[in-house]
Amino acid sequence: MAKGRLAAVLFFLALPALLFAADPGRKSALFMAPLTGGSGDPLVEDILASELTTALQNAGITVAPGRLALATGADQPKIPDEQRVSYLLRGLDAGDTDVVVAAFYLVQGDTLVIQFALYDPKVRTMLGGVLTRARKGLTLFASVSEAVTQFGPAIQRYVQGGYQVQPPAGIVERIEVTGPQDGSHVVLLDREVGVVSGGSLVIPYTQFEVGSIIPVKVTKAGYHTYEGTYKLTTPQVALRLPALHRETRADADLVWTFGQATGVGFGGRIHIVPDTLFLGMEHYRTFDYGSFAVAPVRHYDTNLQLGGYLIFGTSSIIRLHLAIGAGLIVTNVAGFSGPDYTDWYVLAGDPTAELTLGPVKVILRPELHYALGVGYNLLGRTWIRTPYGIPPLTIGVRYSW
Repeated sequence: MAKGRLAAVLFFLALPALLFAADPGRKSALFMAPLTGGSGDPLVEDILASELTTALQNAGITVAPGRLALATGADQPKIPDEQRVSYLLRGLDAGDTDVVVAAFYLVQGDTLVIQFALYDPKVRTMLGGVLTRARKGLTLFASVSEAVTQFGPAIQRYVQGGYQVQPPAGIVERIEVTGPQDGSHVVLLDREVGVVSGGSLVIPYTQFEVGSIIPVKVTKAGYHTYEGTYKLTTPQVALRLPALHRETRADADLVWTFGQATGVGFGGRIHIVPDTLFLGMEHYRTFDYGSFAVAPVRHYDTNLQLGGYLIFGTSSIIRLHLAIGAGLIVTNVAGFSGPDYTDWYVLAGDPTAELTLGPVKVILRPELHYALGVGYNLLGRTWIRTPYGIPPLTIGVRYSW
């Protein structure tokens, strides 16, 4: 009697698995299309179809022969005008198919962005999906196979849990990113989701819940990375991000200093770390007609400097930098038979305010220079000041690239 009861218990415990294994009714169909519209890539689609068919069959799902196509007609959604996956798939004639497995892809150079989706055509409901990437070239087969493997958990969840008859509520259906320059790479959470092209990037299907707060990062070679945090407040999200700021590699300056004799200066800087740490050189020439009776006097002021930016970030319209270094003023008196005067000095900070107007910047700084009084000099050991007892004040324009 005990053995009979045990057998009955084991039978009922195994019954759900037996019934599930005996269910041959799940049928699927494949749909593939490039997100840019136009003709597709036959090689990419053949590899995707082969890998998806294998994955579905391994999960016990029958795959219908051939591939589905979007319905035609003026009122039907079309790529690229409509990029919401759920809306596009409504235009499929799926017959008696239980689930549609869709693969939307976008070729960007040697990168292949793939949006997989599971769709129930009977109740017009998105069941799941994943956005992933692959590589073109010699590794295309293996790379697509790996991408399909990342889609595998979504297929398994469908097989194990069936699907919801009611469309899932509170899910972000589409994110459009605008603002960054074309060629900018967009990362949501820790996954790169695409590259901005034509002024925008559309992410057609996500698994983010409405109300989610996610980190967003934008990168592009030669530009500073942008990072921010955004709340996804609606099913259709428009992320308006700022344009990226170009990294500065070099500058050229044209300056004039109040408190010195008539003249003009020019300089240049090389950025060791873009917009952060720099090496610079500046040369200033002045012409003075009165310091030595009627003899014209010429001053040649050259300095080398190491500096860095403080406080304000690269996106700020106003920035501040300091610099230290050393310089030499050579004074030549016309008709004077003796050697030229040489005044060595050090730069003690030279705090510079910089107003950014695109690639052109306006700069303003006090000249905090201390003369060392060594050698055959004119100034002695002292702070270099104007006749008014204040440091010379320099204003100029700077062009950065």
